Amino acid sequence: MSSSITASAMSSGWETESSIQGFDTRQVHDGVVVMTFGVAELSAVLDECGEALAGARLKNVYDEGERGWIFRLYSGGENRFLYLGAQPGFARLHLQPARNTQAPAPGDFCRALRSRLEGAVLDELRQVGRDRIAEIVFDTASGGLFLVQEMFGARPDVFLLDEERRIVCMLSEVSGAVSRHDRGEVYEFPPEPPGAVAAGIPGWLADPPGEGEFPLNFLVAEKMAAAQAEGMLLEKKKKLTGALGRERKRLRKILGKLEAELVALVGFERHKELGELLKGSYASLRRGLEEVELVDYFSVGQESVRIELDPRLGPEENIERYFKRYRKARRAGPAIESRQGELQAKLDALELLAPRVEEAADEEILEKLSEEARQYLGAKKRPGRRRREDAPSGPRRFVSSEGFTILVGRNARENDQLSLRMARGNDIFLHVSGRPGAHVIVRTVPGKTVPRDTLLEAAQLALYYSLTRRSSGVFVEGASADVDYTPAKLVSKPRGAPAGLVMLSSHKTLRIRLDREIFDRIDGGR
Repeated sequence: MSSSITASAMSSGWETESSIQGFDTRQVHDGVVVMTFGVAELSAVLDECGEALAGARLKNVYDEGERGWIFRLYSGGENRFLYLGAQPGFARLHLQPARNTQAPAPGDFCRALRSRLEGAVLDELRQVGRDRIAEIVFDTASGGLFLVQEMFGARPDVFLLDEERRIVCMLSEVSGAVSRHDRGEVYEFPPEPPGAVAAGIPGWLADPPGEGEFPLNFLVAEKMAAAQAEGMLLEKKKKLTGALGRERKRLRKILGKLEAELVALVGFERHKELGELLKGSYASLRRGLEEVELVDYFSVGQESVRIELDPRLGPEENIERYFKRYRKARRAGPAIESRQGELQAKLDALELLAPRVEEAADEEILEKLSEEARQYLGAKKRPGRRRREDAPSGPRRFVSSEGFTILVGRNARENDQLSLRMARGNDIFLHVSGRPGAHVIVRTVPGKTVPRDTLLEAAQLALYYSLTRRSSGVFVEGASADVDYTPAKLVSKPRGAPAGLVMLSSHKTLRIRLDREIFDRIDGGR
């Protein structure tokens, strides 16, 4: 099946000319030449694998590295692995021989795709227009679904659409990025870029090496994975080099200040001498004097010297003021010199480390250098605010219109505490589907079933406390999402999963739209 042009395309805003023409597969980033996946590559990849994947059944979806997913498809009596990547600068779509990574637990977007595409059949895989946009058409028991991949821009995006082409979930929402779309809207393809022309087959893909059914796809997979690894290495080196540079600049600034402090201490013995002169002329001192002129017995010629006084102080206090300056300076000198030595040794170590980071040839070497750098960089502690006596603690508490207690977690750590420790087995757990948000628990009463109105009110809270644009003064009426619910005994936490991430053995789903009337029926503080 050839890649069909089904809708208008959008200018990628990223190497536009070469992306449209499709002949230049390599771009320069920070002086380093790296591989890119353009219009021509997308077209060639889909031309090779499109027909073979039509009618394939989706068996599962897996995370594959950061912002990457593997769709395991069963077709022709064997498994095929379709890779979809949405990494900035390395977004792509192609078949690859097998999975390359084993994620400990699926991420939010992966779980959202699994829940909606389970058992789906891939009807068609096509390129949209003459740009880096791909669309995968799935047939499910509940109707058709469309997965749209936009490979352009600083943050490539992925959208799952229902039969009416309304957005069911999108990567940007799960990852907290800004999108030109909102969930529930009808998705529209962007306008076609002016001057777009059909892409030819890039020279580097014209005669792919190797045998088998998909040599071109596998070549793209190999080259793009290597390019991404190189790009990630360069990015990590850039970040570490920047951190080392900032720390060296900071150390030089501190050392400069310490040197100035040492210079200011030169001649600190003079404070003791002036104190002794004042002590010997005690009888001539009185409160209110701003200065006094005395013979300087410590100078070679014993000339006169004017000594400043504080008119607010008496004779004893003025004398002690000079002796105090002397004692402070005598203590400060060795401490400053010791501090100078420590910081200079740290600066020298960083000066030696910086070129080694620049020359690091692979991830393993860079990771060892990063470990070495941590002892010099360290996490800077920000001064913490004192906890106010009246600061809220524990989950938010609400009472439904039918008298059931509803608990809402305030943060990821509290979500774990609420769902895994506080909740009883038959309590009802609710959470907005496919994106971060508060865990909500409805306390059940023995012998009573949770009424539907209470369930809907708890789901309103789950949706409300998942909105990133929520504020105390604004009620985002009309916002909508799917909310999953299940008995708390079916909630578990994968080993090693971050705070707030849980798995549901089974669940049901409610489609919820925020409604002020329903929300106001709930009694409790927000």
